[in-house]
Amino acid sequence: MTKHQRDDKAFELGKIDSSDSMPQRGGARSYQVVNDGTDDQFILYGYSRSVARTIIAWIFIVLTVGFLRLVFYWKPHWFLRCCCTRADLAVAQYVLLKDRYQQWYVETVLIINTNPNSAHSNDSRNFVSTNPSSCDSLSERQQADDPDSHRYFINKRWRYVWEEAEYKFKKILGIEENVKCEYFSQIRPLTVEQRAQKKIIYGENSISLRLTPILHLLIREVLSPFYIFQLFSCLSWFLDEYVAYASCIMFITVVSVIVTLREVRKNERALRDTVHQSEVTTVVIYNSETNEEEQRDIISEDLVPGDIIIIRGSTTMQCDAALLNGNVIVNESMLTGESIPVTKVQIPYYQSSSDHSALNQTFDIREHNRFILFSGTSVIQTRYYGAGDVRAMVLRTAFGTAKGELVRSILYPKPVDFKFNTDTYRYVGGMALIAFGGMIFSMVLRIIRREPVSVIIKRTVDIITIAVPPALPAALSAGLVYAQNRLKKDNIFCISPRSINICGSINTVVFDKTGTLTEDGLDLQCVVPIIRTYNTTNDPRQVQFGSEITEVTNLNWREDEAQSMIIVCMAACHTLTRINGELAGDPLDLKMLAFTQYELYEPAANEQSNFDTLFPTIVRPINTPKDVASPLGRFSGSVSSLIAGNIPFEIGIVRQLPFSSSLQRTSVIVRILTKDSFDLLTKGSPEKIAELSRPETIPKNFNDILSSYAKQGYRVLALAYKPLELNYVKIQRIEREKVENDLIFLGLVIMENRLKPQTEGVLKILSNANIRTIMCTGDNMLTALSVARDCDMIPDDAKIIVIEATESNRTPTFTYAQVFNRRVKEVSYDLNSHRLIELDRRSPYHFAISGKSFQIVRDEHPELLHRLCVRGTVFARMLPEQKQQLIETLEELG
Repeated sequence: MTKHQRDDKAFELGKIDSSDSMPQRGGARSYQVVNDGTDDQFILYGYSRSVARTIIAWIFIVLTVGFLRLVFYWKPHWFLRCCCTRADLAVAQYVLLKDRYQQWYVETVLIINTNPNSAHSNDSRNFVSTNPSSCDSLSERQQADDPDSHRYFINKRWRYVWEEAEYKFKKILGIEENVKCEYFSQIRPLTVEQRAQKKIIYGENSISLRLTPILHLLIREVLSPFYIFQLFSCLSWFLDEYVAYASCIMFITVVSVIVTLREVRKNERALRDTVHQSEVTTVVIYNSETNEEEQRDIISEDLVPGDIIIIRGSTTMQCDAALLNGNVIVNESMLTGESIPVTKVQIPYYQSSSDHSALNQTFDIREHNRFILFSGTSVIQTRYYGAGDVRAMVLRTAFGTAKGELVRSILYPKPVDFKFNTDTYRYVGGMALIAFGGMIFSMVLRIIRREPVSVIIKRTVDIITIAVPPALPAALSAGLVYAQNRLKKDNIFCISPRSINICGSINTVVFDKTGTLTEDGLDLQCVVPIIRTYNTTNDPRQVQFGSEITEVTNLNWREDEAQSMIIVCMAACHTLTRINGELAGDPLDLKMLAFTQYELYEPAANEQSNFDTLFPTIVRPINTPKDVASPLGRFSGSVSSLIAGNIPFEIGIVRQLPFSSSLQRTSVIVRILTKDSFDLLTKGSPEKIAELSRPETIPKNFNDILSSYAKQGYRVLALAYKPLELNYVKIQRIEREKVENDLIFLGLVIMENRLKPQTEGVLKILSNANIRTIMCTGDNMLTALSVARDCDMIPDDAKIIVIEATESNRTPTFTYAQVFNRRVKEVSYDLNSHRLIELDRRSPYHFAISGKSFQIVRDEHPELLHRLCVRGTVFARMLPEQKQQLIETLEELG
């Protein structure tokens, strides 16, 4: 939670405690903070209906000829407060929600019975109560007599259920919430009764969007304050015989309303057709009578969290599920925009032994996303080593899934135009005050002149209608529609048209590097292998980098084991696959495989035959002799001797450990044909690989060589390997942290990442418009700085000041980038006041910081964070969550 969020929460709770909150004694609770620290955070108040208050409110509504009810339509929380009294959340009939954007929501508390055999059991498809008073009587009766009854409400498609033990409402998402990893080691399929109960709790697994009736859309549009004022103005003009002008305004308004309704309906229909999908899914059910598992085909709408389902190829996931066995290749482009196939691996805790060290960890769907098949992703291929089907356990359904959250963000976008709307209302309010003053002045003058009452009323009202432009809503709506159509011509689509209004106030643009500022593809520049010299006792005497290798044939793989392992690592350490006969995967992996002159071979002709294949993916040299049979025995010789031998040299990929941004590496476990042991192959960021490697295998000038390539803007990867003395079963179950250590460093792979042709031009346009540009990347700091210089994000005459903070020294230090032993003259940090002091504001300078230092500054020195974000231009080695934190901080700064 950011400092801004903490301050908002403290302020809100302070207001509650100091004003109208009920005493929190004896378990009574009339308010609650929900979704603390998230974008969906809100404060919840409990209310119960008061008959006396309701009667009084309706008397005033009648006396004001319905105008007060119109005000209550605009402000439903006012209506709730007028008709209801504050109540304990445990017995409240209604809840009032206030989110962090000062928006109010009124929701009805409903009843659900989780016993499928109960006479009062609710139909999961029809949860909405139509009679709040009957809801309350049902609550008192069922809560007292039926322990299966639960109170809940729905807000923004999420369901919140009352937990009596914790005495608060809790959001229901999925079964993985707050569970340990050991949960997955003891799961089994659900019974029919368990599925029926979960169906009542979680509802239908459907992201269905109903089209709002045209009449409702029309009423919602016409009853806005602007249109009501416009109607009032036109009526006064008609009475004053301004027929032409009033008719023109009415015509423009009607056209504006029709165009707006047409666009809304068109967007609703397009969104509904896009998100609504249904498929037949095979679910595994446990039969308690026969004590056996059964497979049944059901529609995806009937899936519930906890179901064990069979994953088939060429299907689309309709839920979030944890992969229990095998590997699955998916396309997540609907969620991420990246069309590169992604490999999902089985969760290591399923049917694992009780001594698995990670079983006590709390399961987190973000940290363990490499095991998760997300809703909306397309399943391309499935693979399982051994007999059986590829299985997964359903974690989340409907709007709790990744796809559901994406749809929710479209249905309920952040009010990014909040300031724009506030300024609009301020403008109208200011004009109204001026009009009110003019109205009083005109009224007094006309009374003094003894003009007729009808003339006084007409002229007085006329001042109001002229001061506040009645055509403003029509102009705003027409402007939005026109702007949206212009954007569509350039293939620019907006899920929240209201955001177009604030585009002119954008002052900062944050870019990723790879694929955004630079080309998507990488050119392999060279390989820098490790060379080891040995003494007379055949012990390594010195380790150093060799010369640059631009062709695989130049590697000394016949005599040097390290250089032969470089070929193996580059050829096999990836998640490439063949889809319909075509090689697919990360462009970087494709370049490395092509460099080695190896090919990827998958013996299985179809998906089902993969079940009986020990190594469904094999890598081998392109010119492998096809007519030489595999030897029956096993060789224990070196890899270089195997490659040089007249045998089919093949590498079987046994297990893949996919890339993780938090780990900064990817690994595979392989078995080379004729070798008795397995090998771990790893590639990743040079800093992380060096940290995991044996110190004696790393050259002393490692940092100097790495810096020299990074300064030139190259992307650098490091390679390493490790022999494993483990059997096949342990290979499949062991945690990656236990094997990804004590590695043998092999060398560096240098990739050239060229700037896109349009990058410099776009940045120059933004600079001329006085819009600040920032680079936020997961790449090396020096590489990022080099690219920032090349694209003129940082001018040549500007100084770059690197902010560093480490675990051992958490005090920020300031140094010039690529310049050593020079004291920074522009800024200093006061340890006593924890303030950043600018010593020279005239000299142009830019801050640069790495992800680790950014996290320390954010946690330990929040007072420095805002100054860092104001002057920071390059943020390197940033994790995805750190990128999000940076964006949120920039939004706070405005």
